[in-house]
Amino acid sequence: MQLTLFKVLQALKLDDDTATKVVQALEGRIAMKIKEANASLEAKLNAVLWLLGTMTLMLAIIGMTPVYLKLFG
Repeated sequence: MQLTLFKVLQALKLDDDTATKVVQALEGRIAMKIKEANASLEAKLNAVLWLLGTMTLMLAIIGMTPVYLKLFG
């Protein structure tokens, strides 16, 4: 897409520096929009990972309970 846009801008008689600046600005805008769109997914993923870690810890504690009771009970 970048090369195509650059060539279109050149065909419109924009100099190379201006065309490069336009392409870079568009890239920055696209990157920002992607980051904004992914923010909620990242938050959900972090919540799921936290929940998974908590459940793993609980299962480890439950699994170790018989050993603890046998040794100290």
